[in-house]
Amino acid sequence: MAHDIHITVVCALSKWIENHLGRVIHLEELASYSGYSLWHMQKLFKESTGISLGKYIRERRLAGAVYQLSASDTPIFDIAMDFGFGSQSHFTYMFRKRFNITPHEFRQNPDITLDIAPPLHLIHQKTA
Repeated sequence: MAHDIHITVVCALSKWIENHLGRVIHLEELASYSGYSLWHMQKLFKESTGISLGKYIRERRLAGAVYQLSASDTPIFDIAMDFGFGSQSHFTYMFRKRFNITPHEFRQNPDITLDIAPPLHLIHQKTA
């Protein structure tokens, strides 16, 4: 029963994060939304998913950026800003760290497929 409640909370957090990727997300704000303390929310999320909430948010920002890079001609700088990265260089650093390729190289080579997981709430929606 507690597992079901935890999955429900994780899915609600996942949906909220997806709807707010274009701005800085403060974990305290998420904790308030969840109804749990910051510590308990982070513990619950990590125990339920195996990854930290901060890492999940970074992954979702990068996933959104990958989609924008492949589906639009929006400048890389604008994509970096749209997904809450402080600068294009920080975005490029995080992108390369995660995918071993720069955003520019990815955009120039449409045959490259990157490993992107769907949002957690969509994964659990399919299994429910």
